[in-house]
Formats: sequence, C-alpha cells, structure tokens
Amino acid sequence: MLFDKDGILNLDGAMLASSSFKKIMEDGVVTSDELDAQIKRVSDLLHEAEKRFSAEDLECVEHLLVESNVLFAVFNKFQIQNL
Repeated sequence: MLFDKDGILNLDGAMLASSSFKKIMEDGVVTSDELDAQIKRVSDLLHEAEKRFSAEDLECVEHLLVESNVLFAVFNKFQIQNL
C-alpha cells in the first residue's frame, strides 16, 4: 500500500492515481478554486482522523505529518542552495 514491491515509498504513484489530482491537473493549470477545494479536502480528512483515531494513533499521524513537512522544507532548501 504505502510501499511498492521493492520497499520504496510509493506516494507519488498513489497521488498520480488519485481522482482529485487527476481532476485538478486535467487542464494543466491549478486554479485558486481548485487549491481551496484541495485545502478543504485535506482539512476535512484530518478532522475525520481526529474523530476516529486513538490519541496514540493521532500522535503517530502528527509526527508523520511534521517530519514530512520537515523533509519537504529541507529538500526544497537543498535544491535552491545548489542552483
């Protein structure tokens, strides 16, 4: 599910297959309305998780989201500083 047969994280594949990504990208342009709708979609999913998950599960999800954001930020910084 999260990993492919070789043990590689496969979020890009899952993202490319998602209906929301396909719909947003079908014309190659991301509009502010599409961005707002995706922000709401993610927010709604996080609120749903908060209701359904145990405190321990939420702690794990929060840690995963924070570290994913750290990775995104430092990856972008690394790319920019090496231009």
